[in-house]
Order: sequence, then C-alpha cells, then structure tokens
Amino acid sequence: MIRFLTAFTFEIDDPRIAAQEILEQLDTKHALLKNSAGLLFCSLGFVSSGVAEAVCKELPFEVIGCTTHGIAAPETIGENILAVTVLTSNDSFFKIGVSEPLNADGKTRITELYERLSGSSEFSPALILVCHSNPEGFPGDNVVEILDRASGGIPLFGTNALDETFENRTPLIIHNGSSYADRLALLLVYDGTMESRFDIKSLPALNIYSKPALATEVQGNKLISINNIPAVEFMEKLGIISKNKANAVYGFPLLVDNNDDAGPKSCAIHSIEDGGVLRCGSTIVQGATVKLVSQMRDEVLRNSEQLIESIKEAGSKTNHLIFSCFGRSIPLVDLEEEMALFKKHMEGRSYMFIYSGGEFCPVHDKQGKIRNCFHQFSIISLSF
Repeated sequence: MIRFLTAFTFEIDDPRIAAQEILEQLDTKHALLKNSAGLLFCSLGFVSSGVAEAVCKELPFEVIGCTTHGIAAPETIGENILAVTVLTSNDSFFKIGVSEPLNADGKTRITELYERLSGSSEFSPALILVCHSNPEGFPGDNVVEILDRASGGIPLFGTNALDETFENRTPLIIHNGSSYADRLALLLVYDGTMESRFDIKSLPALNIYSKPALATEVQGNKLISINNIPAVEFMEKLGIISKNKANAVYGFPLLVDNNDDAGPKSCAIHSIEDGGVLRCGSTIVQGATVKLVSQMRDEVLRNSEQLIESIKEAGSKTNHLIFSCFGRSIPLVDLEEEMALFKKHMEGRSYMFIYSGGEFCPVHDKQGKIRNCFHQFSIISLSF
C-alpha cells in the first residue's frame, strides 16, 4: 500500500521558513514509512528565490517535479504556491533520476535514463511518473514513443512543465533541488499489487471550420501550411489571428488526427514563428486532418465536474494526482474557478491538482488496448 501525503507553502522569499512549513506539515519524523519519494510543483518564483532548492535539500527522500502556475490541494488553492506530494510505503519502492540534456540526442538519453533506473531491479515498474521540460523541437509525443519502446509499454503518467505564459518557452523541471530547461525526470514506482486507475476528459470537438482541412506541410511539431495555404494565413482567413490579436490563437486548440490508431487528439499552438509557422505542442504528420476547436467556460468546468464524478467511482482509491492543461483556463474568469471545484467536491480524499503544459496519460485505442498517449487541452487523473 502507498500512502499519499501533501504539503504546501506560500512563502516565496525565505527558503528557511518555507522548508520548515513543508517539514512540519509532512511530519517527516513520524509519518514516513520505509520507502518514500516526492513530487514538487511550484511557480517559477520559488525556483529563482532558492525556495524550491531549500525544500528539496531538507526532505529525507529524492524529489522530482516541475514549474507550474496554479495548484489545488485539500483546503488549498493558489496560483503562486509550492506544493509537495509524497509517496510513502513499506512494501513499494521508488527510483528517481534525471536525463542528460535532450537537445543533443534525446532518444538515446531518455532510453539511457530508463535503463539506468530500471536495470538494477529484477521486476518491471508498475508505473512511470514523468516531468518533461518540453524543450524546443522535442514534444511530449516523442517522450511517449521512446519510453514505450524502452519499457515495453509500462503505464506512463505525468506532465510537461509550465511557465506563466501561453508560449511556454521557459518552463523548468526539478530534480533534488536543481532545475533544468532541457531535461526529463522520471519516478519509477515498483509495487506488485498496485492497482491504478486513469481518467481523462477532453473538450468536445466543436469544429468552427466545417470544410476538410489537411496539414499539407509540416516539420515535426511545426505546422507550415494547411490546405496548401500558409498556416498563419489560414488562421487569418478564419478571423482567429489579426495584427492586434495574435494571442487569440492560444485559446483555439487544434484537433489533429494523424491517421493512426490513437484517433484525434487536441494539440496546442504555442507560438507563431518566423515565416508564419505555427509551433505546436505535439508532432503533426503530413496529411493529418486538422480541425480548429472552440472552447467555452461552461464546457471547461463541465469537463472538470465529469472527471470528479469518474474519480469518485474509483471507490476505495483515495489518492489522486490530477493535471489540467493550462490552455483550458483561457475561457475561465480566473484560475480559481476550476480549482475551487476540486476543493469543494474532493473532501475526504488525498489529492493534488496541478496546471500542466501537456499531459501524459494512458488511454484505450480503437482496438480497446491500453496505450500511452500525450495529450493537450485535457484534464487527467491517476487514482490508486
């Protein structure tokens, strides 16, 4: 059995006070079992102030995590907050590590990290938790493909790091207090009896462009043309982008079908690059079907309520890790609208809700098989 402990602090200026608050809430001298590992999430200010590093150094176990912008936990909501989730158990054990920089040979370095962590155990892990820094040109679906091949399809759950902008160019992952803009961190969970439940809710496909649209020129996660029209020009014709309202594009997810067994998936537009190219959050193949989706406040909140209903169906599973894509927050009046739903309806359960820059969560494919997938504009949960 794995126990799930949470702690938080709003103290962003004084590392000593922040670390003391976290230690007191976790009661590390009495509450920890034989084996423990930590997940730490915080806004960027906690990294630059040294608070995140100080907290990690005081904790008596290894930690991975990443930057975010908005966290909810029992009785707690905040946009600028540091939170720690602890997995602790007498029966399970954990392995933690960070990769070398991914910009040189990401495939090799992620594979090496997994093999290094898993190689000393005769058993396969039951679960892989991942925090990805999302460096330029290395989207989350690449991570899924690499770890799937390396692990043989072990369930993968986690998040892309997030900064405080829609372009998301400066997010960081965290490993034992050190922060990185170009790496990936893993937490492997070993538990022969662990039963995990994964839930995911994505926004409905309300296509605002009714005619067929194809990705006619692409380069990895860069969308160059749609229907043989420059991608930005295509958006301009729909009225989504204008000279004074380029930021509007971030609120309209693409629904991309790469013509594989995964089916259509939401894909964020992170930025408009030189030449009118759209830098997207996942890989798009040439010939993929592209739809432009509208999202509204009521739909976002309804999605969250549906996820909460699914979580409650988990019965005795009372520990929950939840990631919600930051792009879903765009139509909300403020971030606290979504987070307040969890505070209201998750009473009596141990949970951590974190805003995400892209989500890793297994799904059932068209053949009914479980497969790891990377998502955007989705809300996901792990219950155990």
